[in-house]
Amino acid sequence: MSRRLIAASILLAVCARPPVHTAPSVGAMPFPVDSTRAQLIADGVTHRVISSSRGPWRINVLSIDLDRCNAAEAAASADGTLRRLKTTAMLAALAQHEKVLGGVNGDFFNLKTGSPTNLLVVDGSMRTPPIRQPVLAFDSTGAAHIGFFALDDNALRPFRPLQAVGGRPVLVRDSAIVAEVDTFGQASFRARNPRTAAGISRDGRRLILAVIDGREYQNAGMTLRETAELMLALGARDAINLDGGGSTTMVVADPDSAGALRIANHPSDKGGERTVGDALAIVRRCP
Repeated sequence: MSRRLIAASILLAVCARPPVHTAPSVGAMPFPVDSTRAQLIADGVTHRVISSSRGPWRINVLSIDLDRCNAAEAAASADGTLRRLKTTAMLAALAQHEKVLGGVNGDFFNLKTGSPTNLLVVDGSMRTPPIRQPVLAFDSTGAAHIGFFALDDNALRPFRPLQAVGGRPVLVRDSAIVAEVDTFGQASFRARNPRTAAGISRDGRRLILAVIDGREYQNAGMTLRETAELMLALGARDAINLDGGGSTTMVVADPDSAGALRIANHPSDKGGERTVGDALAIVRRCP
């Protein structure tokens, strides 16, 4: 083969490679930003840390392009029981047979039994039934939805998700903050706390996971409304509040440590990471 043909073949191969996509740059925040740094976890998965003295706040954000061989997967105890485990333990169990890129804690749960309070669906299998609270669900194509589910003759409506975790309340709907953020639950629940939230981008192709540290002198936590404002600024068309407080945990696969899973935020419990009922993992998976 001539040198010209070899060069042409190499150029064709390079041009044929799919481009590496990262998350869009962070837009205007509803508060002054002191610093922000970003790290590419995988193609289409970016971890960002945003700091602001306004709160003060330290915010970790995972932005996941669901069109780039990335998928969300609900996680719970692997032995079929429902019991409390650390988010890191749930993700580490998944990592034994899948490439885990990161994740966050999931739904509120029964403190005694560890059972999530709302719908939990793992790989199409319903582990706990729905209640009258919102759910973050993923259909058979991997597309994300935030809505309400009901059990009708043992069938989930409006559809049976492939993966699902519950939360409450809805923060953003159709790119507008939901009024319920100012009335839901007790005043202490709406006040500044560590938060975990999940959002779906305006084009429906990107999942946005955010955790806000709190209950520390250097991290104040956010109110429900402040969390909704943050998710809207991060580009969420729809967003849901997940379990927060001491449960708030974000885990990332550190590319500087051969993809080892590490906790990215500062869990507020004195003992460190709390055991929880379920989690939401981000895994590398192509159709």
